[in-house]
Amino acid sequence: MRMREVWRLCVWLGAGFGCGPVVEEAPPLPLNRYEAQQAQRARAEALVDALPRYYPWQCFPDRYGFTPSPGGVRFPGEHESTGGLLLGWGRPDCGHPEQRALLLAAVGHVPVYVLAAPELHPTIRDCMTREGATPEQLQQLNLVDLEVDSVWIRDYGPDVVAGAEGTRRFVDLVYGPYAALYCNTHAADHCDRVPDDLGRRWNVPVDRPAVVLEGGNLLTDGAGRCFRAREVTNRRNCFPGWRYPEAQTDEVIGRAYGCDVVTLESLEGDVIDHIDMWMAVLSSKTVLVGRYAVRDDAVNAAILDRNAQRLAALGYDVVRIPMPTPYCQDDGDSCLGEPGRVRECDGTNTRVWATYLNSIRLGDVMAVPVYRWVPPSQAWRHQGQEQEALATYQWALDREYGPGAVKVLPIPSDTVIPCQGALHCLTKTFR
Repeated sequence: MRMREVWRLCVWLGAGFGCGPVVEEAPPLPLNRYEAQQAQRARAEALVDALPRYYPWQCFPDRYGFTPSPGGVRFPGEHESTGGLLLGWGRPDCGHPEQRALLLAAVGHVPVYVLAAPELHPTIRDCMTREGATPEQLQQLNLVDLEVDSVWIRDYGPDVVAGAEGTRRFVDLVYGPYAALYCNTHAADHCDRVPDDLGRRWNVPVDRPAVVLEGGNLLTDGAGRCFRAREVTNRRNCFPGWRYPEAQTDEVIGRAYGCDVVTLESLEGDVIDHIDMWMAVLSSKTVLVGRYAVRDDAVNAAILDRNAQRLAALGYDVVRIPMPTPYCQDDGDSCLGEPGRVRECDGTNTRVWATYLNSIRLGDVMAVPVYRWVPPSQAWRHQGQEQEALATYQWALDREYGPGAVKVLPIPSDTVIPCQGALHCLTKTFR
């Protein structure tokens, strides 16, 4: 049965996606991490829909209050990001295999920082020892005493920009515009406070622009341009707190990050509306964009083709990466992947939005997600697509940085991808 709580959405007026009157609509049943998160906040909104509402930035201005963007900042591209890798570890066990693989891949290539409650630190060291980490590698793991509730640090962690003097600044975006009847009824959100807590610990100033945006929906070329997908971010910035048209949303983002924002078409279907699911930025001049076979997904094939054409018209060298043939997973207690639940799509199960584009640069390593838990009837197609994707990555990197300067490392990501995220979503990097 679908939930009947009130869901606040925008009605878009005309081709400009202006912010129109807020209307009410029933939310769909949450199928993944993103939908579950938003449904929870929608329920909180619905409980106080007809009453005065207080948002976190009103109740806790020192922690969440908005600040003017300082100007003169630059958002470095991930191809420059050798200053460090951030991960969040919130589970009292060995976490997901993708996290452990990322840690092993990153140690020795970039400084590694794992945010976790102090009581989890011994567990993390023990898990990594069992994963094969050497004592020298364990010494290079910086365990930071910050409690988090989620592994998806891409969405809630700080973005790091370079200030006018070249020093680091954090940008802390609104994680979710949820409200409460009274300020003292706001539940603790260990993830939402990470940028502020980490900024105090590292003595980094924090800028808080008044805009709702998750980190998975923002990429940059490092040369003054940023990219996002259109639909959900437009909707998130049309609520009782403020009602931005698309141009104003882009203006606020651009001012905070020092970039001109390019808004691209969103994919259709029940996929999370994050641009890092189908695009990656290899350098200031080269971008990777997914490519669906028409027989696999004709609608999204056309959308990605149009986005690629738009980027090419802006002067980028656009390299196309195949998108895996769609497959599905039977519903269970969790969205996390299990090999026994993988099936061909038959209308009774949930599509797995697998992608090779949710990759992350780790110094001289490019970690690329790959998938092995696929229906046997499709295995031959997936093998061919994986080989093409990895070879194309390596060819593009060799052309950009010289042969072998950056090496592709495939990391199986079957556990997390049904939750609509992979390696990029599990990480934050910074210069």
